[in-house]
Amino acid sequence: MSEDEFTNLFKYVQEQFDGVNRKLDEKASQASIDTLINSMDSFIKRLDDHDANMAARDRQFNRLLEWARKVSAKTGIPLENL
Repeated sequence: MSEDEFTNLFKYVQEQFDGVNRKLDEKASQASIDTLINSMDSFIKRLDDHDANMAARDRQFNRLLEWARKVSAKTGIPLENL
């Protein structure tokens, strides 16, 4: 391979790398990554809040169910499916 061919090949490869780097910069800019992370954080917070609300609701329902069972036992009135 002559020096001219090598130089041309090197320039071609360098141009290809530059093109790939430009495309990567456009696709994965820091601003777009930050936006994605913020969106994911917001979604995860909503899921955590929802889980906490469901746990509180379940606990409240179980306490009410326990109370209904005690009332049923004390009054002698059977409640189905308790």
